[in-house]
Amino acid sequence: MKNKVLFSIYTGEYPNQYSGGPNNIIYKIINNYNATSNFEFDFLSRDIFIENLVKDNLKGLSSNLSPKKKVASIFAEKSKLYRKFFGSDFYLPYHFYKNERYFKSFERREMQYDIIHSQDSLSLSLFANTNIKAKKILTIHSKGPLSDEIKNMAKGEKLKNGINEKLKSFEVKSIELADLITFPSKAAQVYFEKSLNFKLDESKVKIVYNGIDFDLINNIADDGILNKYSIKKENKLLLMNIAGDAPEKNIDILLKAVGKIKNKFNRDVKLINVGINKEDSSKYLDIAIKSNISNNIIFLGKLENSEVIKLLKATDMFVMTSEKVIFDLVVLEALACGACCVVSNEGGNKEIIKEGENGFLIDINDVDEIAKKIISIIPYKDNVKGNAIKTAKQFTVQKMVSEYFEIYENLLNGV
Repeated sequence: MKNKVLFSIYTGEYPNQYSGGPNNIIYKIINNYNATSNFEFDFLSRDIFIENLVKDNLKGLSSNLSPKKKVASIFAEKSKLYRKFFGSDFYLPYHFYKNERYFKSFERREMQYDIIHSQDSLSLSLFANTNIKAKKILTIHSKGPLSDEIKNMAKGEKLKNGINEKLKSFEVKSIELADLITFPSKAAQVYFEKSLNFKLDESKVKIVYNGIDFDLINNIADDGILNKYSIKKENKLLLMNIAGDAPEKNIDILLKAVGKIKNKFNRDVKLINVGINKEDSSKYLDIAIKSNISNNIIFLGKLENSEVIKLLKATDMFVMTSEKVIFDLVVLEALACGACCVVSNEGGNKEIIKEGENGFLIDINDVDEIAKKIISIIPYKDNVKGNAIKTAKQFTVQKMVSEYFEIYENLLNGV
């Protein structure tokens, strides 16, 4: 008889290779799972409950979404009015009440599982209890507690404080219920403990670094990708950034640095961004116009991962100005491509990048220094390629999956 594992996620969607965070990790665990092993999987999120999740049905999971969920997903992406209403202080209390009721409806089902692997600090507390025999694992992917991020959905201070207080109580309960807590980096643990203002029991903590499919990345050729997007190389310095429209990505800082590279150092530079939709790029184009670099930046929107890999192999540098970095897969992917990585001296980046050895670290608070450093390392950008690739080989998806299954086995065997 196989051991049953339930993956749970508070936020929603389903396991897939294109998203980041928990859904991506679950996809990789199941996609690299040896079917002859002694485990089977179910999945629970705010959007969907799937039984008997296996490698063969991973690609068709979106068809399991209800018509209502599919329509809501489309409107959430396309309509600002829709996002405004469902993110309003009028609607949010009902949103959280509905989520809580939904997860609690699964309390009786939990008795059938040997392992509950919650991929966030909320969902475990909403349907699990101390009476069940299932071993409970909590994996924290976020920059500190989810309550810190979710409370900012509210506009009013009273509602914001109410959400924060309630969700933090759920997170504390999840921590108490968990037999083991894993983080994708030491930095993630530090951020989490600092935000909740307490120290976790180290005997219950394990670091499991995220992994990439190195062989897949290695076998992707750039295939003239620059021509496809009408990007001319010539003597340009081609910089690439992979980030969505979020404050912590600091795209404005990167644009100002590009302005310095062009205007102060007189360098013909082009910045390629993947992740920011064209409808969200207007505010950044305003910054670009003020910095006289409107012709030096291109927003390609969201692309398939294979396209991103091709671009990483064709450009000169991968530049990231994010703050509160947990452990970004895009940095590992850039290293695997042999790219010259110039990333913020923050969190998980410091656990991957060794200055001048496999990449470079920058102070995101100093635009002049970012520009100056990028210019200074141009002659040496290819020197780090070999070590970059060696580093990426240490963080494979196979290693990550193996560590998770070792955790499962050890917990079930009382180790």
